[in-house]
Amino acid sequence: GKGKGKGGGERGSKRGRDEGGAGEPSPKRGRGGAAEGAQKGSETTEAGTSYEPGCIVAVKDLAEGSDISSVKEKLNDAAGAGAVRFVEIVEGQPLAFVRFGTPAAATAALGASVEGVGSLSMLTGDDEKAYWDKISAAAPKSGKGGKGKGKGKGKGKGKGK
Repeated sequence: GKGKGKGGGERGSKRGRDEGGAGEPSPKRGRGGAAEGAQKGSETTEAGTSYEPGCIVAVKDLAEGSDISSVKEKLNDAAGAGAVRFVEIVEGQPLAFVRFGTPAAATAALGASVEGVGSLSMLTGDDEKAYWDKISAAAPKSGKGGKGKGKGKGKGKGKGK
């Protein structure tokens, strides 16, 4: 298959072997396993975040007055409706990061001449890894997220007694 050559060099890395279960490298499980399939072609950052390379586009020289919805709108026009998953504008800098749903969508946006946004460039290599690490550090792991929100609700109610 196509993905085989790439995956060969990663044999020593944690994923793949550990996720396969009880350490027996049975070819059946490796090839057809859902865990393997989901990660084909994805990269893993230092923090263990799995991501698909080629989905983040940096917008430098961001046009003045741009906001998240205007950036999203223009790039969705360029790459196809719903292509943009997330827009982050860096405060105090003419810089934004746009996360696309697929590498193909990100490439389409780069290929289209998008007016009035800024200069687009793909995040790659370490920059991309660092960005995903930052996102995953900011995003609570599932299960933790709900706790913080409930705390504020009960405060201040019992004062009238």
